[in-house]
Amino acid sequence: MKTCHLICITLAIILSKHFALAEIDQHEGYVIGQCLDRFGGPTLENAERLKRFKEWSITYEEIPCFTNCYLSKMFDFYNETEGFIEEKVIKQFGAPVYEVCKPKLTEGSNKCEIAYNGFHCMVSLENDPFVVIDGMENLNIDAKLAMKDCLHQFDRFEWQRFGEYPRFPVREPIPCYTRCFVEKLKLFNHRLQKWDVHGLNTKLSLPLESANSEACAAMSKSRNRNHCSWMYKEFTCFVMSSVPKGY
Repeated sequence: MKTCHLICITLAIILSKHFALAEIDQHEGYVIGQCLDRFGGPTLENAERLKRFKEWSITYEEIPCFTNCYLSKMFDFYNETEGFIEEKVIKQFGAPVYEVCKPKLTEGSNKCEIAYNGFHCMVSLENDPFVVIDGMENLNIDAKLAMKDCLHQFDRFEWQRFGEYPRFPVREPIPCYTRCFVEKLKLFNHRLQKWDVHGLNTKLSLPLESANSEACAAMSKSRNRNHCSWMYKEFTCFVMSSVPKGY
């Protein structure tokens, strides 16, 4: 569940008098309207306040008790009696996010504070690149450490582009990041100018032995002086070729 989805629904409510648009989740729109009712309803002002959810203070909820109301009516990982339910939180957000935010899931003097502290923490970490890397079950420990170490070599403002990698863009989101962790893991032999296919399998769990990766190897003919660029393209090719057809 993304916070941006929440604000989009809210804005849609404002613009549509009868929840008539097909893409609107009517139940969620109704819940948001209920939770905002004592604050003037789904107004443009409240929509802007929700849009800034991740920027709200870590200890102060800008719309008091909204989170408690919203979560208890919308999801099964939280209710007003039990609070956050461990196994369901893990299913929704993943174990790494749960472990980092675990102390926040019970922090607060009342249910409103607990709901806000816990949810604010999880939503804020949902796209954190270090948490995302920890959640990659296919990587071995060396690969995770290498990827984290390489992130530290780039400015923090570039980290936000880490989430673009799964879409396999033509240009690398964080230029030279792939080359960094590939070389740390010794997945490319510069002397032989060849990829370590066995290493790609053991360290990154890419099942290349059963994949059609010949086209990726053939890309070596078009390499240029921009090592970061061609290394990213070839590595991306190997990753894509390892994905089973139909996914």
